[in-house]
Amino acid sequence: MAYKVTKDVLEVLSQLGPSLLETKEARSMPAECYTSDSFFAFEKEAVFGRSWLCVGRQEQVPNPGDYYTLQLNDDPIIVTRAKDMSIHVISAVCQHRGHLVAEGAGNCKNFRCPLHWWTYGMDGELISAPEMIRIEPFDILRHDHSLPPLKVEIWNGFIFAHYDPDAPALAPTLAKLDEEMKNYRLNELTAMPFVDIEGEWNWKIMIESSIEPYHTNYLHKGPHDFAPSQLAGFVDYEDGDGQIMHPTGFTHMDAGFSPDMTANFPPIEGLTAEQRQRMTIATVPPMLTLGLMPDQVFWNIILPDGPGKILFRSGLLYPPETVALPDFAERYERANESIQEINAQDLAANASLQKGLYSKLSRRGRYAALERTLPQLNKWLAKRYLDYLEAQGLSVELERA
Repeated sequence: MAYKVTKDVLEVLSQLGPSLLETKEARSMPAECYTSDSFFAFEKEAVFGRSWLCVGRQEQVPNPGDYYTLQLNDDPIIVTRAKDMSIHVISAVCQHRGHLVAEGAGNCKNFRCPLHWWTYGMDGELISAPEMIRIEPFDILRHDHSLPPLKVEIWNGFIFAHYDPDAPALAPTLAKLDEEMKNYRLNELTAMPFVDIEGEWNWKIMIESSIEPYHTNYLHKGPHDFAPSQLAGFVDYEDGDGQIMHPTGFTHMDAGFSPDMTANFPPIEGLTAEQRQRMTIATVPPMLTLGLMPDQVFWNIILPDGPGKILFRSGLLYPPETVALPDFAERYERANESIQEINAQDLAANASLQKGLYSKLSRRGRYAALERTLPQLNKWLAKRYLDYLEAQGLSVELERA
């Protein structure tokens, strides 16, 4: 059934105006943006169906035949590494009757549907379909019934996918973040095993808690004191930007999440003195958030499962020379514990925020000056919301603050 924008979604969209201001008059998004089933159904089309989606790291499929699966809203997806070392993102749904051809992760030569043994290559191309030659020539069947692919772009080791085969490239929209990241050598870093946590809150709340520095002095008081809110800076957001980002300065060189607030490992070779005196937090919405630290990079992927539920996937990246340290395992355990402590505080707060947004007594709060990244995120969202409406021949008039 084709999706149609509903009247209640149009009403919510008309209220976005005050949420797009980077001024003292700015207000948070309407609660329905986080709680409404119909608004989330709209976002699946307007945002996730028309954006570059981060689906993982290239290190997750290091060898030919490697694959892993994940769920992009209603779509089971397979990420694969083919014989020629190219990476593919394809549907996991057999094009015969809809049975999944793969789940979990592993290594294989091809994907075979257990129901009728239709078989597909690592790029999704149909290889065999028993008995179907009686119905249609195989070349025609293969053309029409291979596993649908998504467009793929690799950016700094992260795998992005887009439903539109003609989508403009992602990288040009990330020039500001790319410039900041180049000294961190992300293509060379080694990925540690990621952690999956299920959360009962909206996907946008997860991004918001990552990129606004206002809360760090309070929610994270103690473990985050080396990077106080008052040392946060902001980067201007321009139409067409694919990232929202901000730096936060340190109280001392080479700080980090540890009991003594120093980095757990030697600084990444090639960083400037300025980069060793700060961390940069960024998001490539709608699914990726990043933290650039002097000694490590942390990343999070957000997989929505409805308006009030997500899968939160987090991981850490290190230079090969750091991983080769004789005491790396011990130090990594401490580093990971420190990151998970911060995550646990954010996750508990996010769950509470979601509960509050369901209340009929909730209000559209005023953004603080240290929450400037949130109107920037709202601008990124609003462009996708309104572009989708335009593509459907619809429009709304935004209310003023």
